[in-house]
Amino acid sequence: LVCALTDQSSGIRWYAGSYGDTQAKGDGIYAGKTNTSIIIASQVAIGDDGSTYAARMCNELQITLGGVTYGDWYLPSKFELNEMYLNLHQQGLGGFANNYYWSSSEYDNFNAWRQYFYSGNQSSAGKNYPNLGVRAVRAF
Repeated sequence: LVCALTDQSSGIRWYAGSYGDTQAKGDGIYAGKTNTSIIIASQVAIGDDGSTYAARMCNELQITLGGVTYGDWYLPSKFELNEMYLNLHQQGLGGFANNYYWSSSEYDNFNAWRQYFYSGNQSSAGKNYPNLGVRAVRAF
């Protein structure tokens, strides 16, 4: 995996405006890609108020490096987010804020998993909570 060089947001909500069970429960390597697709499809069915949210932001991300445009970004799973914390942030790499970041792993109808990049702690937070960061990842 590779992560984007900068945060896509320092404060955005996880959901599209309506609570519901998206079934985005994947929590392993590459699980975030499937979770992101599931979240977007589920939010359309559950109710999308038209505002952007974490999974959509990552899915729509386009980054051009060296003349090549990469558009296959996704919101990392709980596991992938922890790998970013352990292998990048703790090494002083990646420019991560000492803040909470959303994962694509759903906790329940009202909450999703997040990770605190100051301590490494993972916990759930309300999907409507607007102050969590987002850093997209992609496979290479």
